[in-house]
Amino acid sequence: MGNTASFGILGPLRVANGGQPLKPAGPRQRALLAALLVRARQSVSQAGLIDALWGENPPASAVANVHTYISRLRRDLTDIGLPGRLTTDSAGYRLQVEPDELDSEIFETAATRAREALAAGDAGKAAAFWQEAWQAWRGTLLEDVPRAGWLEADAVRLEEMAAAAREDSADARLAAGQYGALITELGVQVRQFPLREGLWWRLMRAQHEAGRRAEALETYRAVREVLVDALGVDPCDQIQDLHQEILRGGSRPASADSGALNPVRPMQLPPDVDNFTGRDAELAKLRAVLTQRSKSTLAAITGKAGVGKTSLAVRAAHEVGDQFAGGQLYVRLGGTSSSPRDPATVLAELLIALGVHPHAVPEDVEARAALYRSQLAARQVLIVLDDAKSMAQVRPLLPGSESSAVLVTSRVQLVGAQTVNLDVLGAEDAIRLLGEIAGQDRMTAEPDAAAAVARYCGNLPLALRIAASRLARRGHWTVGRLAERLAGEGTRLNELRIDDLEARASLAWSYEALDDVQRRAFRLLGLLDVPDFPGWVVAALLDIDLLDAEDIVDGLADVHLLEVSGTDLAGQYRYRFHDLLRVYARERANETETQVDRTAALRRVFTTWLDLAVRAEAGLPSRFLKVRLDPDRGGLDQSTVDRLLADPLVWLEAERDALVGVVEQARKLDMTALACDLACVLTTLFDLRSHYDLWRHTHELALSAARDERHKAILHQGLGALAFYRDRYGEANEHFARAQEMFAAIGDDRGLAYANLGLGSVHLFHGKLDEAAVELGRARETFGGCADDSGEAFALQALGVVHRNQGRLDEAAGSLDRALEIFRRLNSRYGQACALFSLGLHHKTRGDLAQTEQALLNAVELFRAASCPRDEALALHVLAATCAEQGDAGKASEMMSRSLTVFSPDDESVGKAATLYSLGWVAHRNQRPDEAIACFEQALALFERLDMQVHVSRTVEALGQLGLSVPDRRSRRC
Repeated sequence: MGNTASFGILGPLRVANGGQPLKPAGPRQRALLAALLVRARQSVSQAGLIDALWGENPPASAVANVHTYISRLRRDLTDIGLPGRLTTDSAGYRLQVEPDELDSEIFETAATRAREALAAGDAGKAAAFWQEAWQAWRGTLLEDVPRAGWLEADAVRLEEMAAAAREDSADARLAAGQYGALITELGVQVRQFPLREGLWWRLMRAQHEAGRRAEALETYRAVREVLVDALGVDPCDQIQDLHQEILRGGSRPASADSGALNPVRPMQLPPDVDNFTGRDAELAKLRAVLTQRSKSTLAAITGKAGVGKTSLAVRAAHEVGDQFAGGQLYVRLGGTSSSPRDPATVLAELLIALGVHPHAVPEDVEARAALYRSQLAARQVLIVLDDAKSMAQVRPLLPGSESSAVLVTSRVQLVGAQTVNLDVLGAEDAIRLLGEIAGQDRMTAEPDAAAAVARYCGNLPLALRIAASRLARRGHWTVGRLAERLAGEGTRLNELRIDDLEARASLAWSYEALDDVQRRAFRLLGLLDVPDFPGWVVAALLDIDLLDAEDIVDGLADVHLLEVSGTDLAGQYRYRFHDLLRVYARERANETETQVDRTAALRRVFTTWLDLAVRAEAGLPSRFLKVRLDPDRGGLDQSTVDRLLADPLVWLEAERDALVGVVEQARKLDMTALACDLACVLTTLFDLRSHYDLWRHTHELALSAARDERHKAILHQGLGALAFYRDRYGEANEHFARAQEMFAAIGDDRGLAYANLGLGSVHLFHGKLDEAAVELGRARETFGGCADDSGEAFALQALGVVHRNQGRLDEAAGSLDRALEIFRRLNSRYGQACALFSLGLHHKTRGDLAQTEQALLNAVELFRAASCPRDEALALHVLAATCAEQGDAGKASEMMSRSLTVFSPDDESVGKAATLYSLGWVAHRNQRPDEAIACFEQALALFERLDMQVHVSRTVEALGQLGLSVPDRRSRRC
């Protein structure tokens, strides 16, 4: 190949030879060339090119179009003197490019030399190499190329590679003492990438080392403001340590170590697999892929069901886990189930596992994915995604940086992944697996029989484990006896060697080994559309004693017809099906059980779950309508119920996914009332644990099927509460109004009172105090008439707030004191906390700051005792502001540090506005006027957007006290 050719992706797409440029016509033609350059010298399949050009929605002519684009590109390369560069092989298309011809590889080579030079102590040479590397960048990566599918993911990886290189480059120049130009460049970069704390740390270090102490301190103030506003967190420990060093006037050599900027280290891998056998070559490949860190590290294990994909993934993850200092994430995606998991929901769970507060999780899936990539940018995390349906399900869960790695298992090929195709075990490994489970001495004593058993099982791991477990349970059996039994089922065992029938023969053999009761349990368990389940479920399905049920489920687990998935937070052993086992169980259930029997069994277990959920929810705190249900008793004895519900909230959280599955399946089976009842009961859990997506999903699902007006009214009330809690007051008003109309029509006074309470609360938060007083007064009167003391107390509390805002302070005090009295009589910690919080604000209005502080302190403790962290946080914010007004800046800071700032950049809630308002006063009392003004301005903007005129007036007044009028504020913005 000649050495005058050049290929460029670090900027606009560029190909030239001897000064003669190639000009690809059209966006798809450029995208195809870009895909081949990003994967230079690698074969890219036709399917891979289609994914890179169109993603998940290719046109019907995609295959023909790719052929046309390839032909055109081959001709264009020949026209500029580069014939033979684009080749075709059995795997796909390959673009032949030398490393010194492609700008991204030139950059990586120079960057590697720079890092090696710095490691060797030659900072000057490292800085020179970095200067050479950056000459390869001509603009924004592939800025003139449309990207889809894996090409978009690879582009994100390259951009993250550049982001990491910026930090490494700055380290070299810091070590070389090149402070002046570096400060200028980093100043630009932190504005471009404001969430990369490593860049901020290096800018502060450069300013400090250059003797520009004031600038370094101003940089710290800026990064803290950015992070608090965007993510609700303070700067990392490393930045704070440097800040303290600058304040002390000390100095130390610049460090290249910017790692571990995030303290949360999830460790979610399941336990390593027992009796793991063979797979040495596959493990070696996975280790190499997962630790290479030079390309977008996405490894996939694919193969037929029952072949051991998850076992291999878990073993490989454990072997390389210590090379990922940021920890491990593990998610079952349910791709082979009837309801594959939504990437948006998975992203929310992963963000929370990485330390993001539930309230800081954005609602939009793209925003969640962006925040997820930002969280992973400075970490080294191994992410295991088990049982993926497609690349579309996986793609939002990929990190953007090369520091993390992803391992996926799936039945389907995943375009863009480095794949291990898993097949059955070799003969020696199959016999070894039998021995690991049933005893190696038994295999050694009867080698021919052992080989026969392995052969009859088709060397399929699932069949081997079942056979070996049968031997292990029957120690008096010889291996030869088992071989004879397998040989006697010739037709069935021959089917093991047919791809789509391989597992079924093994399952049929294992199923026939069960007794009648075990078979029926196996069949009926397979009907459940839940990810996993506790052992008591069998008691409800079969209507038998709990101890017998536990023996049955453990027996099924012994022969690997069920898997033990672990112990949940409530102390229950949980079980799950292998996917093929579930399919087989359902087939047998449909063949053996009548429709009436299948429906009756499911209704029994659903009723038991509902009964337990009602009992668990009964004692939990709630501010909205709690449904009074008296479902059929589930059949579990009282001692079992007491044991399971020792901590009701923990039990509900442990069963959360199963209960959501029950709502979905009950609706599909036309058990509409049961689905509606359970959706309503789950409201309290979803409220306390911020499961807003599940709250909306279950309520809308149930409402779409609800037939009776009472269920519809209750579900509208629940959706109104959700909208109110998410500060969507227009939507809340619509749902509460519908609920009010329906409750009135059916004569449900208690429901009507809660609808009035909801509407009154909406009016209160909109500053419509007269309308609020009318609705709340009706609610209080109705609650009194139907003897709902808790509802009456909440209505009194809300009326107290209305009266306070109207300036009727004596009436406010009377309402709030009466509410507190009722909550104390009811022993409601949550209700007492709410009343005390409102009383604290009332005392503050009166100017009694000592009483304010005491009431708020009591509210904080009660919110904590009632497991209501967000309410505790709000009370702490108000308490901090009160301490600041008393001149106790230290105590104010202490209170603020106890409260997590949990709002995302896109959050436009009342909670965020109120927090900003409180933070403004704290900053003002601590003599930080610019910070105070910024907080008040942001709070004012949110209050104006939410049309909360009372709060707008209060914030304008606060700005006026700082000497800044609203016109001044607007001119400052201009």
